[in-house]
Amino acid sequence: MEQELIQIFQAMTVLHERFNEQAVRKEEVIKTGDMQGLEQVMKDESPLIQHLRKLENTRQHLVQEWMKEKGLVKENVTMEQLTPLFPEKDREDLLYWQQRLMTEIQKLKEQNNLNQQLLEDSLRFVNLSLDAMNPQNQFTSYSGAGEKEDDDEIDPGGRSLFDSKV
Repeated sequence: MEQELIQIFQAMTVLHERFNEQAVRKEEVIKTGDMQGLEQVMKDESPLIQHLRKLENTRQHLVQEWMKEKGLVKENVTMEQLTPLFPEKDREDLLYWQQRLMTEIQKLKEQNNLNQQLLEDSLRFVNLSLDAMNPQNQFTSYSGAGEKEDDDEIDPGGRSLFDSKV
């Protein structure tokens, strides 16, 4: 069972490397504003997510079974609790793959944070552009009394000729 668990960590590491590749692709399509490209990257991520779920379920099941074999029935077993139970050589392999996996997860987290910031910045830019193209009419007249001064200067949409020409 030790080798099976190590293989799962290897597979999860490889899978997270692929997630990182997708995250870099996502950054590029966000920077270029390619919405179809972004949709495609997200579609490409879907089978990876499903595969990760299966690996995680298998990992949890293996750990539970392995702990039962050792006579230890615990829920939410941590690596700190698990590693001392491994033989020395397998322990080194497990720790190696755990570290690699943690490195890939950290890289993915940082890339996702960058992508989120890029998306938020893009959304802010779009909103600013829309606001600039469609200014709010704060004043219906310049008289200060709230009365319309001249019906010829106000179009049916409520904007003055000055606003629509600017």
